[in-house]
Amino acid sequence: NARIQAAIAANEEDRAIQLIDELLASPKLDADRYTINLALMPFVKSGRKGQMLALMKDFYEINAGKNNRIIVSAFEAFLNTLVQHDEVELARDVFDAFFLSIPKDRMQLTGIRPNPTTKHFNIMLGGYGKAGDALKAFELFDIVLDIGVPLDGFTVTSLMTHPISTENITSLLAQIESERGILNPAAYRSVIGAYGDAGDAASACWMFLEMGRVCQKRGRGAESWNVLLGALARGCIGDKVSNVLDISGSSAAKRSTENLSMEELASDEFISLVDGMTCLDASFAILDMMQIGNQTSPFMQSPKPNSQTYCLIASALSGFGTSAPRSDRALKLFRDAMNQGVTPDGRFLNAVLRCFGDDIEAALAAWKTDVGPAAASQQRNGNMNLQQAYNGLMHVCGRALRPDIATRIAYAMNKAGVEPTEVSLNCYKSGKRVAMEGKTENSKKGLGLTNQYENLLSVECTKYNARKFDKSKRRAGDKKIRIILQQ
Repeated sequence: NARIQAAIAANEEDRAIQLIDELLASPKLDADRYTINLALMPFVKSGRKGQMLALMKDFYEINAGKNNRIIVSAFEAFLNTLVQHDEVELARDVFDAFFLSIPKDRMQLTGIRPNPTTKHFNIMLGGYGKAGDALKAFELFDIVLDIGVPLDGFTVTSLMTHPISTENITSLLAQIESERGILNPAAYRSVIGAYGDAGDAASACWMFLEMGRVCQKRGRGAESWNVLLGALARGCIGDKVSNVLDISGSSAAKRSTENLSMEELASDEFISLVDGMTCLDASFAILDMMQIGNQTSPFMQSPKPNSQTYCLIASALSGFGTSAPRSDRALKLFRDAMNQGVTPDGRFLNAVLRCFGDDIEAALAAWKTDVGPAAASQQRNGNMNLQQAYNGLMHVCGRALRPDIATRIAYAMNKAGVEPTEVSLNCYKSGKRVAMEGKTENSKKGLGLTNQYENLLSVECTKYNARKFDKSKRRAGDKKIRIILQQ
């Protein structure tokens, strides 16, 4: 097994298969669960799935009824290996064949065959989450409920990775609670994030408060508060910006829970502080709580804000409307963060710059005095922070329809040792899309020079760096070109 593992680690798959075949052919050696787990991917890649399943069957039949714990543990490893290598459908076939195809009463009454465990289901649900297959994930969850396998926090977290409506989230919570499932902080955070993705920030607020009551100290960290701020930030986009929070009347609040007093939760000070606010105002109110370390209830001691906190507030601010910039408020937010000793993370700086809307002159002024020096001061991750901050400027250039300035910024990036990439170009394009929303075809005419500068910007952001030349990235027909701008 050690020799097989070494060959796999060295990417010598032919050698690994040769060693496996030698072991299987030896009359003195039997393949154990570790051998089978090592053989999974070499056999799958070489088209020997049938032999792989035969090994599993022999192992299963030898141990069934005598060493069921070994079977359970081994198949957890088998399923996990297949899912990690994106063989989710094959993993499901294995799971069905050895656990779900056996009648439920036979499993539970005879004890001869091992029952599927929570971990088996969680591995498969995690695989479907990775593959983005919501339909099969929820079909499998129905089997979990039907068989009566206990649920845990990872089960909920896996399901919440899929796009899901507010009504379905609430219905899912009711099912979990009816099965006496207990949510841990990670599961609560996934539910809060899912409500945010579904556009129901009020339910996200309710679940945040519920988490504080149920998990107490385990749910008080900055990570939990930041997840709530992320849900509120998603409520600051598009036509939801003017909606006010009705937390007590939310979908999550209307469901009944045996473990919590709804009246007690509804009277909590946290709700009274943010209820009736817009998502943006609620975000700033929560930031104020965190800055002063306010204790909103016996169970909710707010932590100090970190860089992610300020990034999410800036994201909420930049998403609030698409026309009027929020530059003054964003610059104050940035300076408050610096005064608090918060590390100027590149994502935070990017979000701050996006708050300038189409005011590229003001954004450049802020870059020179505040944002640029802060970005340049953080070089522990190479130039990543500086790159992300520059990309924020690119977005503002797109909003302002100024590819000429964006091109000059690309030159400045090169001079600073930061290579402009297609990500930089896409940031400009995303800003331009916002600027062009609602414009008629006539208003889009007369952009000849603008389009020429955009061509130049495209070349600057996608040209090959000789130091990182990779033939595999060359596309057919690529040529060096010179663009001449004509007035």
